[in-house]
Amino acid sequence: MHKTRKGNALLLALWTIAVLSVMVFSFAYEAHQQSGVNIYVRERNRVNRLAEAGQAIAEVVLLGYSSAPDWSEDQDLAELMEDDRWVREKQMLKRRAQCTVGPILLDEEDPGSGTVTIQIETVNSGERGIININQLYKGGGDPKYMERWWMIFQSHNIPEELSTPKEGTINLWNILIASWDDWRDEDDAVSNIDGEECGAETQWYEEYEDDNAVEDEDRRRPRQGPIPDIRELAYVRGWRDYPQVLTGGVINPWDKEEDWITVRGVEHLFTTLGSSKININSCNSIDALVTIPGVYLDPEKTDSLEEAKVAAQMIIDAKSVMPDYDVDETQEWWEFKDWNDLTSRVDEDVGAEASGYFSYTPDEATVFRVTIKGESMGMSHEVTAECYAKDSKIRYLSWRED
Repeated sequence: MHKTRKGNALLLALWTIAVLSVMVFSFAYEAHQQSGVNIYVRERNRVNRLAEAGQAIAEVVLLGYSSAPDWSEDQDLAELMEDDRWVREKQMLKRRAQCTVGPILLDEEDPGSGTVTIQIETVNSGERGIININQLYKGGGDPKYMERWWMIFQSHNIPEELSTPKEGTINLWNILIASWDDWRDEDDAVSNIDGEECGAETQWYEEYEDDNAVEDEDRRRPRQGPIPDIRELAYVRGWRDYPQVLTGGVINPWDKEEDWITVRGVEHLFTTLGSSKININSCNSIDALVTIPGVYLDPEKTDSLEEAKVAAQMIIDAKSVMPDYDVDETQEWWEFKDWNDLTSRVDEDVGAEASGYFSYTPDEATVFRVTIKGESMGMSHEVTAECYAKDSKIRYLSWRED
């Protein structure tokens, strides 16, 4: 009996120790997990603050780059930076329409404190559109806007005439141009080209939508003003009938396969914001440059497109030709200062009329893409925004966080 009691006491003690051990382990595990959570929250807050700091720095650069002193070979950068910490970045943005700030340490005495990096570039220099479509219409002030459309269609393999099962042979170019004109302009008159009514106003859309039983949410009327999104073209006559013009693909799938015409979509070429001019220093798009009068010589010539491509490529390549004035020789390419600088470095003859279509520095209508990346303890937080500067303020068009 005595031994049984001792055995029971021993088992009870062991059981108690086991329970206490589990509890201690649980508390330790929970404390460890909580510590991990606290570290995560702390570092997450830190990278968020880094991104906020990056936004503030980006706004300082964007609001001040236009007044930064021009770069010169003998400038005293250290002295300039005493007055303006970001003068070097402002000069780069002013000259090249792009710059990188950082990586900047949160605490210069602590390498592990986290860094923030800011990249700024004009939207033209990225993958998005270059030509402001809201300026490319009959009321946009460019007497050669139709010729520019012709070069766009040629370079994307869009046929001028198209045989269709419903309408027979149509002049697709005229329908696309005139219908866009009517959508964008401010009157109700249907546009004519070569004496033929090619455009579309409200009545056409009403009849089309009724005949095709278009759902209410897909019914649209001419905006009669600038469009905010290039995808709105998908509702315009011609563009809605042949969406391949916008997005690419086979434009005549009803024909035999050997007669199919594959086109490249033009969507990538356009933006709805910014200046009517092309910033030549940030533009490396042959598709955009071949639309410029003076780069193309005559859109109705058989070899016009190929000749324009050669001229466009030479303009792009000429930025890697060192000019005959003081420049930073450590660079791999040098921006054009002005029209005279451009023509002096381009081997191919470019018509003088092209000068009116080029700009050389960002202006008040320029849209910038800002990418901010904060990093700390293996964590990162990235923000991508599009914005422009107006009335001494930064106005954001989009803001996306990872």
